[in-house]
Amino acid sequence: MKKILLIHQNFWRNPYYNLAIEESIAINLVESEFIAALRIWKNQNTTVLGISDKIEKNIPAAILENFKTLFPKITANKKIIPEISYVVRRASGGGTVLHTEKSNLNYSIFVSLQDQPNLYDVKKSYTLLLGLVIGALKKQNIDSAMAGKSDLSILENSLEKKISGNAQFRKKDCVVQHGTLILDLSILEKVTELLSHPPEEPEYRKNRTHRDFLTCLPKEFSEKIFASDLKFNLVEFLNAKSVSENRNLKFWKKILTDANRLYTEKYATLEFICSR
Repeated sequence: MKKILLIHQNFWRNPYYNLAIEESIAINLVESEFIAALRIWKNQNTTVLGISDKIEKNIPAAILENFKTLFPKITANKKIIPEISYVVRRASGGGTVLHTEKSNLNYSIFVSLQDQPNLYDVKKSYTLLLGLVIGALKKQNIDSAMAGKSDLSILENSLEKKISGNAQFRKKDCVVQHGTLILDLSILEKVTELLSHPPEEPEYRKNRTHRDFLTCLPKEFSEKIFASDLKFNLVEFLNAKSVSENRNLKFWKKILTDANRLYTEKYATLEFICSR
């Protein structure tokens, strides 16, 4: 029976542990009872570098220096420190993005490549998986489209503006596509403060500033409805028979064991964060 795991994370985790959990799910998915998983989650005040992003080119020098000074305090435990602006590096490519607790909703889709070998092709996989997100937004009368390599955009006053950045990584026959949806324009002030103009940009950006390039979803957008519609689209796409929120204890023990290792050895280290 084809089963999908639904993970609706409605509590706060340290951003480094959030990314460690993400990779751990990918590492262990194919050997589990699930062919796919959907995770809906949020981060708090976090600058998220792509795996190949050069840190000095994406984060202003003063912000970066302050972060390095605070780093020992940040990683002393896994509890959230609300006043801190975290800097993390994810496992996927793509550009640097900003997460805040009120301005972003994040989604992650995990799919077994053994079950869906058509997703081995990177370009095709982006088109198919982003199509699920576009379809979920459409059900709330939001017309979005794929822009650049992996963004989602909407038209605003005849201008194409970004509402979502997306990226992929792959582990053990599992493809992970994750993205962040912009919920509120209040994020623009922080983006302007914490992120430099990207060293590389999609053609459709046309050298626009963060303020001119980014926009948010309509105020009436429902996070709960979006999560439900995205789940439905994923089930339909995979021809799955059931969706489970039950946490198989053996599976999750393995997830947490690997996440703790990845947190300590990788994500919560300056060596990894500053590796580019």
